[in-house]
Parts: sequence; C-alpha cells; structure tokens
Amino acid sequence: MRSILFAGLLLATPVAAQPGWQAVYDLHVGGLRALQAEVTFQIDGPRYRVEVHTRTRGLVGLFARSEQRTVVEGVWQGDVPRPTSYRVDGTFRGQRRLVEMEFDAAGRPVLRGLIPTNTAEQREEITPDRALGAVDALTAVVGLARIVAATNRCEAETVLYDARRLSQVVVRTAAAAEPVPNDWGVGLQGQALRCTIESRLLAGFRLDQDRSRPPEPVTITAWVGQPQQGAPPLPMRIEITTRWWGRTYATLERVERR
Repeated sequence: MRSILFAGLLLATPVAAQPGWQAVYDLHVGGLRALQAEVTFQIDGPRYRVEVHTRTRGLVGLFARSEQRTVVEGVWQGDVPRPTSYRVDGTFRGQRRLVEMEFDAAGRPVLRGLIPTNTAEQREEITPDRALGAVDALTAVVGLARIVAATNRCEAETVLYDARRLSQVVVRTAAAAEPVPNDWGVGLQGQALRCTIESRLLAGFRLDQDRSRPPEPVTITAWVGQPQQGAPPLPMRIEITTRWWGRTYATLERVERR
C-alpha cells in the first residue's frame, strides 16, 4: 500500500470494461488558482487504473508553465491495491520530466526510465530492494478510498516510492464527520471525514541536504467524503501549510461518471 494471484489478475477483465469516474480539482497557492488536475479512475473489478492530468493555470502558469500526465495501473489482492506499472510524463519550466516504472511479482520496483536522473539532480539513489513493497501515491489513495468505504475511518500506514524519494506515510482520523471548509465558495460541499496525513522522508535525500538531524515530517489535512450518490469516497479538500507559500489547498470542483 504479491502473491500467486498476480499473474492471474493481469489476465482478468480489462480495466476499460469497468465503469469509471472523473474528478476535477483546483489547487490554490497563496490565494491564487495555480493548477488544475483532472483525475480519471476505474477502481472496481480485479484491476484498477488512475490517470491524472495536471496543468498550471492563472498567473502561475505565465511564470512556471507545467503540464504532466501520471498513469498507474494495478491489481487488487483482497482489499489491498498492488501497482503493476507507473508512468509520469510532462514538462516543468520547459524541462522534460519522465518516470517509467514497473513492479515485479514480489513488489520490487523496476525502473525503465528517469529524466532527469537522480545523479543529475544530485539526489541519493534508492536500490530496488530498499523500495520493496512500497507503492506510488495514487495507489495509496485508491487503497485509502476502500478503507474509508469499509470502515468510515481513515486509518492507514504505507511506504511511498516515486523513483526519487522513499517516504513513510501515516494516515489517522482527526474528526468523524464535519462540513468541508469553504473558502470563497470554491469546491463541492458536504460532510466528510477529516484525516491527518503525516509523511516522513526515509531515503532519496539531496546530496547537499543537512543530514545531522532527522527531517521534519510534512503534515497534510484531507477531508474525505462521498461527493455524490454512487461515487466512491474521495478527497474533497486537501490542505498543507508551507513556509514559503503559506496555506495551500486543493478543492474538488466536480465529479462525474465516465
């Protein structure tokens, strides 16, 4: 968040045959709309697929234009999602960004492509064995959605890996049900669980980073709820406070069947 079910599930019903959803999020930085993300996902059936297309918007797009497409596919082993492939392709400030990664039957990541390389970014390398059993962030969200649907709580722990960083993530329920905060009337409204997400970097440090003391964890607050009848639980609002940008938040603007 790989057993003998792995191969059999890969041959099961294609992901495209399952009904899917599309959710649209807006990211606000420093009070300005900075980025839009279109999330298309199919998470029912023996396999799952999530695709995220992000583009900068507004004034931020004029100075730091970026566009990126992320696709993850995987299989369900019971209620546990197991990624099989992960791809990120896009540009940031005119620079190509690419990650191509597969996961073997043991859950070990197999890196097929990385632009720029970790060497070029002066970042320490992470061996495949060190990342054994780790999952990508989208797979973790898919798993959390199923946990919330089954228990009405957001209790989870996992290790994330994106070919550059390895992080320990702990998710806990902060409030059982409360209205989703509303800033300037943006985002869908409703009742949602308030979840606290704490992420701590384990490996993938920059080579010039001060390692004399442990890195500070990153704390994120997410409100997870069912935005409409029949939809799976989704993050309806996500907030993080940074030193440079202050409060940054993403809001769910709409969701529909695909």
